[in-house]
Amino acid sequence: MTHASKTLPEFGRKDILKYPGAPGVDLIRDVIDNIEKYAAIAKKTIVFDHKVDCDTSCLYLKNLAVFCQQKNINLKVSPSALAMPSQITASNAFFMAVDQCKSEHLLLWEHDHLFLEYLNWDVIESAFSAGFKMVRFNRSVNRNQGDYVRETISALPGLSGLCRTNYYCNGPFVAKTEWVKELFKYSKVAIPSWNGCFGGFIEGPINRLMVADELNLSSDEFRSKYPICLYGEEGSSPVVTHFGDFPGRRARLLARIKSSLKR
Repeated sequence: MTHASKTLPEFGRKDILKYPGAPGVDLIRDVIDNIEKYAAIAKKTIVFDHKVDCDTSCLYLKNLAVFCQQKNINLKVSPSALAMPSQITASNAFFMAVDQCKSEHLLLWEHDHLFLEYLNWDVIESAFSAGFKMVRFNRSVNRNQGDYVRETISALPGLSGLCRTNYYCNGPFVAKTEWVKELFKYSKVAIPSWNGCFGGFIEGPINRLMVADELNLSSDEFRSKYPICLYGEEGSSPVVTHFGDFPGRRARLLARIKSSLKR
């Protein structure tokens, strides 16, 4: 998923935040190159959260269409407007990305992430063979963390390169497509206009539901309902990085892209 501009009223922001380089597509090109190099994904779709009343977004769409044609990437457009909170517009783009996917599995990717190392598909296959439906890529070290809504991580005996988690995140993941569609159904009727300890966007409703189920179901029932695991073992370093699209992060982004593409 990508966007050229967004607003964040849930954080008290009134200014328009722009994706670095927009309406140019150099950064999304680097992200796509990174995915192709480290994950060898051949078939790709870009879903664009398009602010129809934003000149930058309109120009970005034209440039993005040319880029997608050159790279043989399927382009889908989710129309929105500047006055709409990003909680809603980004969530709608997520829903479109999942709904239009026809393959058995999908890699869902926001445009402000990069792989830091090559993806081991044997590890992913072992997770699905063991009954897991989603393999998340943590953006921090795989360890218990959080204040109120804690991500609790535990080892998975017999499964190398994986650990269990009780947490959902919009960060990159590989998952069974039909299972993700079912998971997102709850979010479709409860897109938040807030952020906080549960997170926002799709994360907020899903994590609130998961906390409720973890408090009210047995451990086995909870694990059966949310077969989610993390790539990497306990204590493993992250395999993806999040560079964001806020002012001041561009230099760090470019440094990470240059470093990752040299590997």
